[in-house]
Amino acid sequence: MATTTDDPDDSRAVIDDAREALRVERRRTVDGREAFRAFRGRLDSVPTATVSSGGSPASAGSADFSSPAGGSGPATDAGVRGPAAPPGSGLAAVRDAYAETVMSVPHYEAEYDDTYERSLAAEFGPELAYALTRTAGYHAGYESALFDAVDAAIEERERLLKRIRVESDSLDRAGSRLAAVRREIVSLDAAVPEGGFGALDACRARAGVLVEDCDRIAARRQRVLAEHERELRLDDDAPDLPAYLYQGTSATYPVLAAVGSVGDRLDDLRRRIERAMARSG
Repeated sequence: MATTTDDPDDSRAVIDDAREALRVERRRTVDGREAFRAFRGRLDSVPTATVSSGGSPASAGSADFSSPAGGSGPATDAGVRGPAAPPGSGLAAVRDAYAETVMSVPHYEAEYDDTYERSLAAEFGPELAYALTRTAGYHAGYESALFDAVDAAIEERERLLKRIRVESDSLDRAGSRLAAVRREIVSLDAAVPEGGFGALDACRARAGVLVEDCDRIAARRQRVLAEHERELRLDDDAPDLPAYLYQGTSATYPVLAAVGSVGDRLDDLRRRIERAMARSG
């Protein structure tokens, strides 16, 4: 983004880029949540396998995901051993429902582009993915585990949407406060060539207040980042929320980057004021 005469640094562009990334992620998260809700609704009509007349279980009351029938362990690549879901079976109905909801969101190919089994493994874990793709029937235990996993996926997206709303408010607040600081910098900068010693001293004092304003903006932002981490309960190896949201932008931490840019302008302004004071004295 090209800067204007009242925005010679890139602080505004950084915030604007972050807002756009946040808008895209919010849309995708809503689409994902609604897709999982639709998938869950489809599952209500999928029948589970029944116990055969000979007494051998074609369905189980609980699923043993550690070694499900049809293979010796979890697998996530299509084409490995295990029976394919027969047409008309519960497993086929689950697969079709998943493909027509979760895998049909507008951003699926661009963001994931996974096979059915890999998508299941990413969303629900490899054991449940194995049960739904490498076993002979859609057992009642699988159904129970799948409902729980889908509910968890929906709840995860609800939590993310809540944090996105908080993040959006944080960006707007910081962007507004930094815009006010930039306007004052322009005003003070214009006063330097014309000011006498007293006026310059007042400008220097005001610039110091603006530095304190930037420090407060940064401190508030740090509190929001800490709140994100607490609320999302991220794993140690998981990226924090800004790293996830802003991975495609120029700044992983846009508010702090913007504060740094404005701070650099303030440092330059204060040096100009002090040089002018030295000349006028």
